[in-house]
Amino acid sequence: MGIHKLRGLEYLVAAVDSGSFSAAARHLGVSTPSVHRLVQALEAELGVSLIDRSVQPLRPTSYATAYVERARVLLSELRELDASLHDQSSAPRGTISLAADSVLREYLLPHMLASFHARFPEIEVHVFEAGSVRDLARLGTDLLMQSGWPPPQDAVLRTLAETRWLIVATPAYWSRHGQPTQPSDLARHGCALYRTPFGEVLSRWAFECDGQKQAVDVEGWLVSDNRSVLDGPLLAGQVVARVNDLSIRRELADGTLQPVLLDWTGLHSPPISLVARRSLTRQPRVRAWIDFAADYTAELARARLPQGLQAVRPSERPEWWKRRVPAGPRSPRT
Repeated sequence: MGIHKLRGLEYLVAAVDSGSFSAAARHLGVSTPSVHRLVQALEAELGVSLIDRSVQPLRPTSYATAYVERARVLLSELRELDASLHDQSSAPRGTISLAADSVLREYLLPHMLASFHARFPEIEVHVFEAGSVRDLARLGTDLLMQSGWPPPQDAVLRTLAETRWLIVATPAYWSRHGQPTQPSDLARHGCALYRTPFGEVLSRWAFECDGQKQAVDVEGWLVSDNRSVLDGPLLAGQVVARVNDLSIRRELADGTLQPVLLDWTGLHSPPISLVARRSLTRQPRVRAWIDFAADYTAELARARLPQGLQAVRPSERPEWWKRRVPAGPRSPRT
């Protein structure tokens, strides 16, 4: 099997998982035409269409579903094989500096860092609070991980995972107050409100279902820029919250928190993004973090809860973000 066919399989799986060729290109750090060409070349070699291009998000054709799943397994096994050889030949070492926003530092990095150290014990990691700064030059670190859309800068960007907003409360809360049947019902509930590092209080929650959009202005007695502060009353059954699905996997799995309005898609859910100094991306220690972070978050996304919902698609930036961070040229991706 040639290297180009393996790359074609990688692009095929990425297109199916991302739902579009452009989203796959963003994830892979390549151009959209490159994804098109290799998938088309793979289809030409096999003599069959692998992707149904008549629907959005993209999906495998009926006779290609099993092929895509086998390709996914093959690529996973190949990554493991490459990693084992790399570990035996030359283990990366040295120090990397990583800035992250508070949500990722509290809900993603603790377990991720433990797994990373088990894999790369000779890399020392220094973690810093990013605050509202989203520019590596100002932060002075090698890497930045954030929930959101990084502004244009002289650096390399990778979208690690898209996320889904979930409206949650404890089962006891829903039992006392009743579950909302549509987003507008949230106006009568006490909600935990998150204040971003930029000072914006996210009190307007927007949703979409079957092309119908609905936004509701929610209120509550608690506002904080710290998610763990909001979690206290949430887990005590006192408030409703809108939270990132990848940050509450344990609570969803054990039933501590119950999601509602699952037929509605929460708009403007921020992706998990990684920014790296362009000059350092070929350094083994930095490359190790980039690749590990991509695999780690991809596995989280594959195991996301609740199961059976529509695929998560890239989300548009909210208006408040556009005001804070003007649009500009895209950064290179890796």
